[in-house]
Amino acid sequence: MRWNYLLFETKMVLHNRKNWLLGIAILLFFPIYYLQYSQTDIKTLQDQKNEEAEQFHTIFKAFPEEMRETKEGQEIYDNLTEQSSLINMQRFYLWDEEENDSYITDGLRLNELRLALHEAGNKGIHPNYIVTKEEIHKEVALLNYYQKHHVSIVPDPFVASNYIPAALDTISGLPFCLIVLLIGSSMLLHDQQNRSLMRGLPVSFLQKVFSKVGIHLFQLFVFLAVGIGIGSVYVGLKTGWGSFTSPILLYSGGTFTAVSIVHYVLLQLLSFLLISLLLLVTTILVSGLTKNMYATVLSIVFLLLLPSLLLSAGIDASWLHPLVMIDIGSVLSGEAALKFTSTSMDYRRALSWFVGLTLVVLATLYMKTRLQYTSHPSGHDKPN
Repeated sequence: MRWNYLLFETKMVLHNRKNWLLGIAILLFFPIYYLQYSQTDIKTLQDQKNEEAEQFHTIFKAFPEEMRETKEGQEIYDNLTEQSSLINMQRFYLWDEEENDSYITDGLRLNELRLALHEAGNKGIHPNYIVTKEEIHKEVALLNYYQKHHVSIVPDPFVASNYIPAALDTISGLPFCLIVLLIGSSMLLHDQQNRSLMRGLPVSFLQKVFSKVGIHLFQLFVFLAVGIGIGSVYVGLKTGWGSFTSPILLYSGGTFTAVSIVHYVLLQLLSFLLISLLLLVTTILVSGLTKNMYATVLSIVFLLLLPSLLLSAGIDASWLHPLVMIDIGSVLSGEAALKFTSTSMDYRRALSWFVGLTLVVLATLYMKTRLQYTSHPSGHDKPN
């Protein structure tokens, strides 16, 4: 009977036009988003190094002459001079891929000098031209990755390998949550409209929940996988595939590490899977209370927006940080940790929270069902 019920639910999902329309929207998002992404003004490594080199003209002009007369001041000035020389050499190395090793070596030395200036208090340097420790550690992480894996240090930002994680980061957060909620909003609709018929089935409420969630989750990820595939092929044929072993920065434990794009995308998809599971079971719980799919969606969306609303109002919402981490793109990039000034907002804690909250919601559903069943022990009164 359970297998028959699973087939029945599958047919219901396949005949749900709303879900197919949402699926088409997901499929179209990836190629359409590239039209906007390809127009983005992305700063290349060459642009960055040119900008850094130009800044040194101002740094040297603004450096206090009286400081150069002291031993400490002369050491700082010599440090800046070496930095300027290293950056100019890096600009030269960027024109020849065979000089990647030289670029990396000079880059590591450059960041050693920057950290030395931080230890010296960055005296004599205007705050606008001080490279933050965070940026230094980011660059060192990338340089170490380049050195270890021997990948190109000047990738094309518009190839498929760079586009896919950017597209997934864009759709993460509220847009993805809305898609999941809308796809799952009608999971209990048929049961609520046909109570007498559904109560007669020898299938428990929790078995129905697992069947509905599993089928909707599978459908959602089929849409997502096909959308990523279409987007990848479209961009790959248009500008090239790129290298999925190229590095991308990942925030974890208060620091940034460089990981391959494949690693990053897999983390994104795993996060999407856990977020979808959490939202679908939450949808069933809230839908059982509101008996209205629109009220269900609006209630959950309001809950997801609550941390940002409280932050805007100047109210401490640290206890709602697990909801903030639903925007997994900002968590992986470190933007969430910066915005909410919390080093604990990394992907490891996010994934743990998603699993934990899902178990809490499932436990709540179970207790709610048991209480209702205890109150109405008759088989015809089982909750749907």
